[in-house]
Amino acid sequence: MKRSKLNLPPGSVVYTGTWQNTITSIEVFTYSETEVSHNLFTDSDYEPELLKMTEMDGITWVNIVGLNVVDTIIGIGESFGLSPMVLEDIVHVSQRSKIEIGDQMIFSIFKMLYGLPIVHEHLSIILMDRLVITFQENEGDVFGSIRQQIKTGDGKLRKMGADYLYYCMLDALVDHQLEIVNWIGDEIDRSERKAIDSASLNLDQLFKTRKELLLVRSSVLPFKDIMIELSSAQNHWIGEEVKIFLRDVNDHVSHVTDTVNLYREMVNNLYELNMLSTSDRMNHIMTILTVFSAIFIPLNFLTGFFGMNFKYFPGMDNQMAIPIFVVGCIGIATTLYLLFKKKKWF
Repeated sequence: MKRSKLNLPPGSVVYTGTWQNTITSIEVFTYSETEVSHNLFTDSDYEPELLKMTEMDGITWVNIVGLNVVDTIIGIGESFGLSPMVLEDIVHVSQRSKIEIGDQMIFSIFKMLYGLPIVHEHLSIILMDRLVITFQENEGDVFGSIRQQIKTGDGKLRKMGADYLYYCMLDALVDHQLEIVNWIGDEIDRSERKAIDSASLNLDQLFKTRKELLLVRSSVLPFKDIMIELSSAQNHWIGEEVKIFLRDVNDHVSHVTDTVNLYREMVNNLYELNMLSTSDRMNHIMTILTVFSAIFIPLNFLTGFFGMNFKYFPGMDNQMAIPIFVVGCIGIATTLYLLFKKKKWF
């Protein structure tokens, strides 16, 4: 159940999401080029071991999972010198993605997307001197490959600074966004083939796809502004070597944005195609009904005329009256049918 921040003063640390973890788990990696240390804590035993590990030589990544235990989040924030305003944004899951570059740290907020069905999670990343802190709502994230690189020493990660770790996290976020967009593209292709083959479309699935695209779009659009600021801002947190990689991530963000816009247009076109197809079917049905109505108009007239209760009516005594009437009606109906068919009215 979501909690509201309505009428609360600034700096009120209130979790507004729906994840309900009973404890807050803390994962800590401390690594250098030659060695790595990996430890797990809970909200009952993270002090003072957590601070002791962050004071070790090398780069430290502290990953906090579970934001609803607010007291633990406040305690961790105080341990790292985080202000109440920062903690407020960390647990306020409706906060728009943003970045704040200060003298003490870089504080950034993103929307993490992963998995099928899509999981949408509030993520905060803080970059300090030799330290990266991440806050996420629940277990499961996009950082599996980063953990693997830290443990095995593959790639450049353990040879670089904390800013490179920060870059790797941003790259992982964008890569999973692109993966989700590609999956949505496959769904749109299947819907298009179904619409072409059977001239019908599952509107529930189409609206679901449209909602997923809006979800990705809301996550990636602020990302672009963040990447531009990170790669261009003059600050001592991001080295020039890492800024080159950030520009590459920015290109990937542009690719995701363009793809999302393209798929949104395709979904809108599919919806319009479905509406046109439905309208065309309705027009065809109405045409058929109109033709049959037009055919039966003279037949109804003849039936009404010869059904009048006059005492003296020509032909009433003729034994062939009914066959002649039936044949005449059939002839009129056939003539009208052929006439309408020749005019291609149906």
